[in-house]
Amino acid sequence: MDLMRSAGKTDNNSRACMDFGGWFNVKETTASGFYRREGEEPRDSRLTMEGERRSQRGVTFLLVMLFVFSLFPGVQAQAGEVLLEEASFSIVDYASFEGENLSFTVEIHEQSGGSSNATLFLLVETLEGTLLSNSSLGLNEFLALEQRNVSGAFVGLPFGFSTVSLVLDGDVGSNTTTHQSILTRTVQRLRPLAITLGGASSVLANPVDAVGQSTGNTTLHDGDRVEVAFPIINNGDVNWTGAVELHLTNNGLNETVVLDNLSIEGSTSQAITFTPTMVLTEGVLGWNISLTNTTMSEEGTHYLDGSWDVGPPPLPVLDGFIESNADEVQAGGTLTISVSMWNNGSVSFEGSIFCSADGDEVFNTSSLLLEAGSNSTWSFTLSAKPFVIQCDVSDARVSEASSTPLQLDIEMPSAVFQSAGATTPSYSGGPWHKGDSVEANMLLRNIGELDGRVRLVLSTSTSTSEGEWVEMAQGAAGEISASLQFLASGETTLTWTLESDDGVFDGIDNGSTSFVIKQQQSVQIAFVDVNRTEDAELSMTLHLDLDEGKERDVRLQVGYESGGSTVFLQENDLRLQQGRLELTFLFGDFEADKLVAQVAPLDWLIGPGPLAATSSLPSDDTQFWMDFSATTDPIRPIEGEETTVRLTFQQTGPLQEAEGEVWLMDAYGTRLAKVTSPDWDGASAATLDVVVVWPKGSSVAIQALWYVDGAVLSAETTYVSGEVVIESSGEWPIGAMFWGLALGAGVALVLRIRARKEEESDTNPSGKSTMEKAASKPLSTSQEKREVSCPECNRRLRVPVDYGGSVGCPDCAHKFKVEPERSEEPAQEQNDDLEIEVQPVSKAPVSEKIEISCPDCAQTLRIPSSYEGSVRCPACTKIFKAHESKQAS
Repeated sequence: MDLMRSAGKTDNNSRACMDFGGWFNVKETTASGFYRREGEEPRDSRLTMEGERRSQRGVTFLLVMLFVFSLFPGVQAQAGEVLLEEASFSIVDYASFEGENLSFTVEIHEQSGGSSNATLFLLVETLEGTLLSNSSLGLNEFLALEQRNVSGAFVGLPFGFSTVSLVLDGDVGSNTTTHQSILTRTVQRLRPLAITLGGASSVLANPVDAVGQSTGNTTLHDGDRVEVAFPIINNGDVNWTGAVELHLTNNGLNETVVLDNLSIEGSTSQAITFTPTMVLTEGVLGWNISLTNTTMSEEGTHYLDGSWDVGPPPLPVLDGFIESNADEVQAGGTLTISVSMWNNGSVSFEGSIFCSADGDEVFNTSSLLLEAGSNSTWSFTLSAKPFVIQCDVSDARVSEASSTPLQLDIEMPSAVFQSAGATTPSYSGGPWHKGDSVEANMLLRNIGELDGRVRLVLSTSTSTSEGEWVEMAQGAAGEISASLQFLASGETTLTWTLESDDGVFDGIDNGSTSFVIKQQQSVQIAFVDVNRTEDAELSMTLHLDLDEGKERDVRLQVGYESGGSTVFLQENDLRLQQGRLELTFLFGDFEADKLVAQVAPLDWLIGPGPLAATSSLPSDDTQFWMDFSATTDPIRPIEGEETTVRLTFQQTGPLQEAEGEVWLMDAYGTRLAKVTSPDWDGASAATLDVVVVWPKGSSVAIQALWYVDGAVLSAETTYVSGEVVIESSGEWPIGAMFWGLALGAGVALVLRIRARKEEESDTNPSGKSTMEKAASKPLSTSQEKREVSCPECNRRLRVPVDYGGSVGCPDCAHKFKVEPERSEEPAQEQNDDLEIEVQPVSKAPVSEKIEISCPDCAQTLRIPSSYEGSVRCPACTKIFKAHESKQAS
């Protein structure tokens, strides 16, 4: 300010002055010569006599000069005065802004009526008066009484508070209440938005209960809820509005809590508290906090994450001890064990307490409730011997401060068993299949102080087998053994254990071995040849097939079945090797329904499959036939649609596994499908579904040809097709309607003209009246009906006796012509779609089997009585229809 104020002082040497004889100085703009220079004191004017004379001469000269000057028309200019209008200054006191520069406008007024020159200085200072910046704004010359609006900007303002000043220098007037030469304002530059989270250590987790009350603990525990508190700090001077989001993760559970429309004023902080509903479980509670409505340019921490440990819930504290009477008993006697337990915790214990001796469980309390602050004692007995007994808890958690597990060493003289050879059992009986047994044995010696007994125990995941107890005197040796049946195939682990109730073991007393157990072996039995010899004896050949594996002992029985009873003629115990065994038997002639052979395992588990086989006697022949199913799938197929047709194949006599090609053809000989007949699987009937593309026709006839056992069998049937549904368009047939109306009008006109002519003809006496003609017509006999037969399927149909025309069979869809019975009546126009009353015909029951004769060689054949297809004679290979042959007597 001092600098600028000194800059504002008037330079006396720069101003033009007029010196009149050194008496006074006059400003350039002063009208009177008696004004002193501004700021100067008057000179000493003490007169002397000479001075008076000189003064008189000066006055005279002055008057003369004034007179002379008055003769000139010249005008002298007066200097103006400018000031700043305070009310026009756009910056108000304590204004705040965000940018680095601060713009302003102000009005400068010339007030004295003269022209003037001035300079505007812009000053920025701290509140303590330290000059921060100094700049000037050049102004053009002001005219008399001019009011000029001036704008500019203070640049480089610091953050926080500072003062800005406008200073006029030059032709400046005197300050008034409304106008000043200097204007000063205090302003504040706002710090930018700087929203931030506190550090991770400022995020606090407080354990609370279900209603949000503090649990009083300083750490989180299983079953608690958590209250999360953390600060949000606004280090800037700009207010912030946004949202804060908390996300928690605990053992697969997730929860997110959001607080929207959160406002934090500048230069303040706020503590945020969240209380999620998540129930904590023991483990780690992960968390992260994020702020929204922030930008990357903003300073501060907008995201934090971390984790807290969740401890176990309040747990019972169990303490106790184990006692025994080991000092009072000898090995093999009754040992009493006592277990005492106290619950010194704040919550009850709900679980079980179990005890084990050398790893084997010997006691268990099952469900137990031990209240806080209570205690209990349990006792149980064991066979006395040296061992370590240990008791622990299960089915519930206890505090780590508990003294469990409890342990007690039992010591006393006893038998001591030691391996006398291999340290593991030896196994025999392999290779093993499912159902086989493994034999294990081991040599032991008693090196203890007393006699004792020992046994071997074998076990798998599905079964356990205990060997016999073996008594061993002190210093004696012996063999222990056990066997176990394998009940599952695949890789199996066999565990072995040595047990003694009055001794201990020196060395290994348990172990395991892996075995690969194969599937069960099966035996297939079948008759492969049955015939009669020249001596009329019955010869039969059997095949016994044993699956791959070890040899097996079986019992084979061969005989026959007659009248529902089975008679075995021969029984043999055989040892089968893997593979096939062929056996031939020769018996005398006997009456039987069929031959029987069966096999049974001896001391082993046989696999799946039939254990018996049957065969008919040589006089029987195998007969094959097939039938169509009554319906298709779909029931009414349409042309081009894939349709499933089911065929049933049957055989009688000695069962065979014969297969052959099956051809399906339509009535025109077109092949619809070619397949192979199905496997019989030891049965007398089998079915096969054949998919065909449905041919054209309202009624489709299908023929099946089966090439089997050197013969060709056929079967035929007819199915009714469905109708193709044609969807009509939704447009109105305007043209057809118009022509229909026109045609109808024409027909009506013709009929009217014809009716008039008939009325005129009624006046003719030689003609007959219409009524007479009508009366002469006979009454219709359509109410009387007669029966006709369908030429295709022989279905009986009832039609009117006077009906002549086409008739459609509802079963096979065949249409045929019928003639009326009364030929003397004139033919009447009949409707092809006349409804026909169908007389239901019941099907005759099908007998079991009939015998027919070949028309060429008279060979007798047995076929089902309902079979009407083609038959091939096995003797002469003649193919003929079943109904063409005469039934054998």
